[in-house]
Amino acid sequence: MEEIWYTELSDQELWSRLINGDEGALAFIYNTWFPSLYKYGMKIHADSSVVKDCIHDLFAGLWYSRANLSVTDSIKYYLFASLKRTIAKHSRKEGVFSLFDSLGAEHHSHMPSHEQKIIDEQAIDERRQKLARVIEKLPKRQKEILYLRFYEGLSAQETADIMSLSVNSTYVLLSKALNYLKNHSGELMVLITYWGGQHRSF
Repeated sequence: MEEIWYTELSDQELWSRLINGDEGALAFIYNTWFPSLYKYGMKIHADSSVVKDCIHDLFAGLWYSRANLSVTDSIKYYLFASLKRTIAKHSRKEGVFSLFDSLGAEHHSHMPSHEQKIIDEQAIDERRQKLARVIEKLPKRQKEILYLRFYEGLSAQETADIMSLSVNSTYVLLSKALNYLKNHSGELMVLITYWGGQHRSF
């Protein structure tokens, strides 16, 4: 049997394999996207076990209903939208965000080599903590749009679909969030830099 290099497949090709009953494709999609799905799920529901159960239910549903799946060229968008619907069904009210409680933690994996680097890291950490405190004051929907647009790098249309908004409304909501950060923290560029490798144009 020909070996399949799933990493070399486009989203559409990978999804087609799933639809056609390729268990390896399902496993690859699960392993690839579980971390991001879990992080996003924790932004809309506070219970880790619920989020994990919803992710597992999502993938079980994908497998058992694969014959009825529509083709997609963005697996990430499809999974995020599906997870939000799954969590919404699990709970009557939307979860409370605990957004960015470990903001920047993954960026601290390398120890500074001298005193100046330590001082710089402390300063950066203080700025991130300040930004996180300001973000916590944002309305939940504004937190969500920041997360989807900057952290996950979804397009305006994908974000609009997930949040059940028009594209114009996402621009308005995002602008409100960014203006609040700019006016209340002066650290807007920290946010842009922090997610700079993943965000798309407004």
